[in-house]
Amino acid sequence: MKLKIKLNNTEHELHVTRTGEQIKVVRDGRETVLTVREVGENSVTVEYGGQLLRLAGAKKGDKRQMWVNGRYVNYERVQKRAGANTAVAGSLSATIPAVVSAILVSVGDEVSAGDKLILLESMKMVIPIQAPEDGVVTAVKCAVGDSVQPGVPLVLVEGVN
Repeated sequence: MKLKIKLNNTEHELHVTRTGEQIKVVRDGRETVLTVREVGENSVTVEYGGQLLRLAGAKKGDKRQMWVNGRYVNYERVQKRAGANTAVAGSLSATIPAVVSAILVSVGDEVSAGDKLILLESMKMVIPIQAPEDGVVTAVKCAVGDSVQPGVPLVLVEGVN
């Protein structure tokens, strides 16, 4: 995801991706890798350069707040993912922020109600995305390692009549 943050009255654009226990942050062409050490209910502790940083955040509507070791950081999301606030007929999505840990289907696969299609990981829990009915997978809109938000379509299944 792309974010704009304001540090010491200077605005920076970041590109942040998470793969498993690694968070990659690219700012001004420089890449920094953080290692996730602990995930709490409203925070995450990461290691960078031998130091532990506690990140906490809150969101209300379009307003977002973040604290790094208790220090407030002003930020906003630059690029919303397509369909982030709209439901797409036949689409299945996460209910909480998560990371895609496995994709168990491909386009064209026939699935039955209850089949596991995608596995997500959030707060050290594995969350399966299951087919609600029999159908055919018409699109997979994520990749292993993607950070996903609630309501964003991950897989499309067209029902068989």
